[in-house]
Amino acid sequence: MALAPGTIEVERLTKSFRLYAEQYSTLKERALHLGRLPYQEFDAIRDIDFTVNPGTVLGLLGNNGSGKSTLLKCIARTIEPTSGHLRREGSLAALLELGAGFHPELTGRENIFLAGSIMGHTRRTIGAVFDEIVAFAELEEFIDNQVKHYSSGMYARLGFALAVSMEPDILLIDEILAVGDEAFQQKSFDRIRSFRQRGVTMIFVTHDTNLAVSICDEIIALDRGQVIARGTPEEVARVYRKQLFGQTPPEVNPDPVLEGVRFTDVASSIQGRQATTFSPNDEVVLSVSLATDHPIDDLVIAYAIRDAAGTLVNSSNSRLLNSGLTALDGTATVEFTFEGLRLLNGTYNVDLGAHSGNGDQSYGHVLSALRFSIAGSSGDTGIVSIPVRCSARAH
Repeated sequence: MALAPGTIEVERLTKSFRLYAEQYSTLKERALHLGRLPYQEFDAIRDIDFTVNPGTVLGLLGNNGSGKSTLLKCIARTIEPTSGHLRREGSLAALLELGAGFHPELTGRENIFLAGSIMGHTRRTIGAVFDEIVAFAELEEFIDNQVKHYSSGMYARLGFALAVSMEPDILLIDEILAVGDEAFQQKSFDRIRSFRQRGVTMIFVTHDTNLAVSICDEIIALDRGQVIARGTPEEVARVYRKQLFGQTPPEVNPDPVLEGVRFTDVASSIQGRQATTFSPNDEVVLSVSLATDHPIDDLVIAYAIRDAAGTLVNSSNSRLLNSGLTALDGTATVEFTFEGLRLLNGTYNVDLGAHSGNGDQSYGHVLSALRFSIAGSSGDTGIVSIPVRCSARAH
């Protein structure tokens, strides 16, 4: 049965490598082994099964050595699996190693056509998007220079621009979105999001759970070459964190012990009712309960709100907001009241910290002490929901 463009089927996929022992130290050892080095078989991935339907964004999550990149290379067919079956349909662009296929003696212009042809595109197709590639890479002044004279950033930008300018059915991304400066990174993320909106199938490799949750429809977590979880981004992220750190981070971090301060309770509420899902206009109260076994004479409690990709959205502290809290001896509760969070739909994390007034002394911090969601925002794009009115009149 023919597959629809953008479909990927992986069945019992295994990739093994040979790990050779040290070189022979004597001629006698070489003769005894008939000149062959002893080796062991190492399975980088083992018995992997999944199907990706057209338009799905699948995340591959795992720490170093878990087999993520090996699996992606098998899907890209840059390496052959040892056993199992792989089927995919449609054009493919792979961001595995930025600049792979570039020849250092050729110019940027020549390398665009060379690498594009390696990706299976005709010269006419490449020529039609050539100006877009150069503009996206921001290399107009250097496109006719040999790439061996490019900086690592220029090299990476050219590789990324080439891969994302070809309108593929399938896009494979291997932890390379942190290229270039902040402006280029934002432009890269915008292009990836536009691919998602157009229904491009994507497999996204990362070890960053926040990034995976923000981009992917589904996640597979790998450990030592095997699947340990598959499901929704939030569910698999929790399993992965548990495997990585040995514990599951809860919605509210109960009683984390800090140096001098304990956060005994953290909660969010609307009109006195606890809640973790809000609309942009809700007045939300963040309540933070504290305790200490030793008096602290100079204390500031700070919060930071981050989106699912880890981007800082807002931060402040009890001193800047004139809470009246300057010291702690025993217990206290600090309440931050947000008169409308003004955020767009998504999941957000709240980090908490305790420090001295001048910031020199830290009493500790808690990452992701609280997680909340915004639902029901307008169709705006970005991070914040800014109140705005629009009017028009004909002349």
